[in-house]
Parts: sequence; structure tokens; C-alpha cells
Amino acid sequence: MSSYVYGGAADIDRAIALLVDLDNSQRNALAVLEIDEAIDELQREYTLASADAAYQPDDSFIERLSSYLAMADDRENPRLA
Repeated sequence: MSSYVYGGAADIDRAIALLVDLDNSQRNALAVLEIDEAIDELQREYTLASADAAYQPDDSFIERLSSYLAMADDRENPRLA
């Protein structure tokens, strides 16, 4: 796993925004379904994290979240990618 440290609901919200943007620009139906599944998972975790600031998702979710946030960083700062 990377050096990412889980930052709570705000991190999940940022990942949702990234995937919604990707979903809106995607034309491949299979990719849209995969993105929609990821958004659904993020929304479930966001609900849990918003309800309880001490909530800690499992390591596999945090690893996926870290990847989404790395993609968001690359999109927001292409010169740093």
C-alpha cells in the first residue's frame, strides 16, 4: 500500500467527484457499469464515514480509495504526473 493516510469522508467525497466526472465522459457501456459500481461502493462508505468520524474502512477499500485519489491528483495537476 502507498503512503496514503485515510482522511475520512472528505477523501471519499473527492473520489466520488472524480468517478462521476469519468462516468459522465465515458462512452463504453462496460466501463460505465464498472464506474457505477465503484461510485456505489464509495457512496456506502461515505455514508458510514459521515455518520461516524471514527469510522475506519477496511484496508482493501482504503487501497482503492488511495488509487482514486492518485488519479484525481494526476487530473488536477497534470504537470506533476
